Amino acid sequence: MVEVRSFEGDAKEASQFLNGIWQRTYGAKMALTVWDERFFDWLLFSNPLVDRDYMLGAYSKGKLVGAFFAEPAKIQLGQRQVDGTYGSWATVAPEHRRQGIGVKLSDAMLSRHRERGAALTLACVADGTLGQAFWGQRSHARHLNGLGLWLHVFDRQKVVRWSLSATERAFLTLTRPFQRHRFQEASTEGIRAYEPRDLPQCMALVQQMMRPVNLGYAYTTERLAHQLQYRQTPRTFVLEREGVIQGLVNSYMLQMTARGLLSVGLVDMLAFQAALPLSEQRRLLWVAMQDMVAQGAECAAMLRSPCTPPSLMLRSGWLPFPGGSRVTCLLTTPDVELPASPRVFMHLR
Repeated sequence: MVEVRSFEGDAKEASQFLNGIWQRTYGAKMALTVWDERFFDWLLFSNPLVDRDYMLGAYSKGKLVGAFFAEPAKIQLGQRQVDGTYGSWATVAPEHRRQGIGVKLSDAMLSRHRERGAALTLACVADGTLGQAFWGQRSHARHLNGLGLWLHVFDRQKVVRWSLSATERAFLTLTRPFQRHRFQEASTEGIRAYEPRDLPQCMALVQQMMRPVNLGYAYTTERLAHQLQYRQTPRTFVLEREGVIQGLVNSYMLQMTARGLLSVGLVDMLAFQAALPLSEQRRLLWVAMQDMVAQGAECAAMLRSPCTPPSLMLRSGWLPFPGGSRVTCLLTTPDVELPASPRVFMHLR
């Protein structure tokens, strides 16, 4: 008998369980993100806005055999913001599949949303996974547009050797002439690490950044504070002129597995004053890239969104790359109406 209840473990157990199962299931087939203990501690377990209501575990005789985690969040839905969650990491141990555990986890998550008045879960589901097939069969799930990436490669030879995909290796080889490492020469004048006193101005920048979005993660001041600074896990740089914050870049480091490990600098957020020249936006991004390299990053990635102008990314040496994932919404009730033409902002989780 399998019982679904609030997850009882910590960030370390969550990381070991999820990464272990994903490696057993997909390790020889596709590149996988390593969701380490530090990441889960930041995003879920030490996040002051998260409780265990949306962190579910499936237990058989006291042993963890499945999990489904979601973070409570404000979701931009058309012209309004609603209570919802950002969900991911739905996982069932291979030896316990085909026993209805995924359905139990999904139903329990749906029930908890209804009890708390949450409208939907926003998720990023990778193509070719069991999760995509599973959610495609659930009546309350909606698959929307695909998610593309912006990519900048710092160590091309390492990334080519690491990749499992011949298509990816060909892309990296053919685009070599288009990527330069001019970011190494960018001046750091006026650019510094984020400080808590910057929060009100950074919040104003994020609100301006979100104007084109009609579906996606909507930040509150409290959630933004945790996103921008927590125990050196996220790194945030700001450009300041005469006491005014003109822009911010927020990122963190993670590892991915394919043919070995690859260190990636993942940009979660870029936000700028509307009047800030493109050259200064680029300089701030380049300084953040310098920091990624100093931390050992071999490439950098960012989800494409309506918040980030392609001209900035292209002129900064980034290239568009297929993401291999789809935006997925899990609706609490059938009357939740999604935008006809979604303009999505979310994070790569």
